[in-house]
Amino acid sequence: MRRSLASGLAASLASSLAVVLVLAGACSSSKEVKLRLPLRPKLAVTGRERISLAPFLVASKLSDKKDAPRYKDLDLDAEFRRYLGKQLGKRSKMTIVAMPQDVRLPSQNLKDLGEAAEFWRGVGTRTGADILLTGVVDFRVENKSGYRAEEYRSPIDDRIYYRQALVESTGFTFDVTVIAIDGHTGVKLFQENFRDTKEKNRRATDELVGLFENLFSLENQLLGLFVVREREANRYVFD
Repeated sequence: MRRSLASGLAASLASSLAVVLVLAGACSSSKEVKLRLPLRPKLAVTGRERISLAPFLVASKLSDKKDAPRYKDLDLDAEFRRYLGKQLGKRSKMTIVAMPQDVRLPSQNLKDLGEAAEFWRGVGTRTGADILLTGVVDFRVENKSGYRAEEYRSPIDDRIYYRQALVESTGFTFDVTVIAIDGHTGVKLFQENFRDTKEKNRRATDELVGLFENLFSLENQLLGLFVVREREANRYVFD
C-alpha cells in the first residue's frame, strides 16, 4: 500500500515537472512592463453629478483648551472648500453648485452632523445638488527647537570635532474628515479621514503656505473619492 502511494506521488511530481519544463520552453523569455491601471472612485458616482460644499466644522473652534490653535488671518473652512471646489471643477465633470451663505450646520458634533438627514434633505432641495459635502477640518502649526551634534573641522589643527548646534523647525499638520451626503434623501453616503504632516528645517511663519503644501499632498486622495484615478503597476509579459 505504501509502495503504491509512493509510486503515485512520484508519478504526480514527475508529471508536474514535465508541465513546468514544457511551459518554460514555450515561454523562453519575458519582459517587465509598466501598466497604468484605473482606480475606481471610492464613492459610487457617474462623475456628472451636481455637488455642493456645505460648511465644515473647524476643530480648533470646538476645543476648550487654551493651547488650541487660533489663526486670525486664516479662515480654514473657507480655504478648504475653495480649494476642493476648484480641484473638482478642474479635474472632474461634476457641476459645482454654490452653497447658500445662510446655511448653518445643525450640530457641532461630527456624528450628529452625518445623521441629520432631514436638514440635509432640505439643503439638497434648496441647492438642487445630488451630493453634499461637509465634515471637520483641523490645521496645526508646531514650532520646534533643539540641539544636535554636527561635525566641524578645526582651522587650527585641521582635526574633526563635534559640537552642539541649535536646530529650529516648523511642522504643519492638516487633518480633515469628509462626509458625503445624498442630496435627495439626506442619508450619509461616505465618511473618510485624511491627514498630512510636513516639517521644514527652519522656523516658518506663513501658515497659509504650509496649509496649501498639506492640501497639495492630499489632492489625489481627496479627488479619489469622486474621480477615476490611475496607478502604475508592473506586469510580466512572456514571449
